[in-house]
Amino acid sequence: MDDITFDYFKCDDILEHFGKDKVKDRWDMLFSEMNEFLKFNNLSSVATVSKLLLADAILDYFHDIKRLKDFHGIKIINSQKIIAYTAYWLLHRKPIQIINPQSSDQQSNITELATLNERFVLQLIFDYLCVRQRETHIFQRSNKGLQNFSAMMLYYLSYRLRDAQSLEMIITSFFAGQIYEQTDEDLSLKLHPDDH
Repeated sequence: MDDITFDYFKCDDILEHFGKDKVKDRWDMLFSEMNEFLKFNNLSSVATVSKLLLADAILDYFHDIKRLKDFHGIKIINSQKIIAYTAYWLLHRKPIQIINPQSSDQQSNITELATLNERFVLQLIFDYLCVRQRETHIFQRSNKGLQNFSAMMLYYLSYRLRDAQSLEMIITSFFAGQIYEQTDEDLSLKLHPDDH
């Protein structure tokens, strides 16, 4: 975690509950993934990841998870909840910030630049959904239904998102659809390795 410390965020309860290493690892992972996203899309000169806004999003996430664990007496949070709450707080805090819209190599339109955080979160969620990969990643499939799902999800993340629970329900529904459509084998225990 370069050039940032959680010491001045007044988050001792979070650091004590989850451990400083876990909070730092989450920050490092997301910071790296966001920068890779910008680099892959040739937007490194157009946008940057705000270290402070990312730290805020991560602390908000951990506060929510601590509250849920304390209230419900939960020891381990399932992976759907982890990705949903992470996605929600990234969308709320918007750590990817436009710094120079004129320098885009591909001359991205304003809508694409205005929704960089939503596009990153869409990729984050779809990478999670594709952990048990079929043919290819959802983004690479030519199936019209999956393309529509991707477009609808981006629209939802950009204009309709209300809370982390609704994202969790979408993710859970995606997996439920896989279980429902599988007639020769129960996939319940195979859907995501983080839940075993």
